[in-house]
Amino acid sequence: MNRRAGDRERGASLVEFALVAPLLFIVLFGIIEVSWAFNQQLEVRHGARESARLAATNYGDLSTIVTETCARMDHTAGGASVTLASTGAAAGDAVRVTVNAPWHTLTGVFDAAFGGRTIGSSAEMRIEQIPSWSDGTLPCP
Repeated sequence: MNRRAGDRERGASLVEFALVAPLLFIVLFGIIEVSWAFNQQLEVRHGARESARLAATNYGDLSTIVTETCARMDHTAGGASVTLASTGAAAGDAVRVTVNAPWHTLTGVFDAAFGGRTIGSSAEMRIEQIPSWSDGTLPCP
């Protein structure tokens, strides 16, 4: 008789695990995806700040600034675009840089719910040298 009671308890444990496991996996993958999205947001913010600095110091033309910006962003550069817009063409005017990149999921579990989202960030700096670049938007190469 004891053997059958042990089998029933083991079966009950298996059923309990089967009921709880999907919730545990959703929570685990949710934590992973939120962390990954936060990392991508930091990369886009870093790219906008770096690009604004390059534009403020007149690093080169628009294409050169965008290429260097995308090279300085790690994994987010795929599909990203960089927009430069200035308030004027003199030293002391402001340049505003906006970087937009598609959000890539890491696990693929939440693609149906969150796929196709865009992460964006802007940074503004004062132009230090007369720019040789012009306003515009270019995608990362």
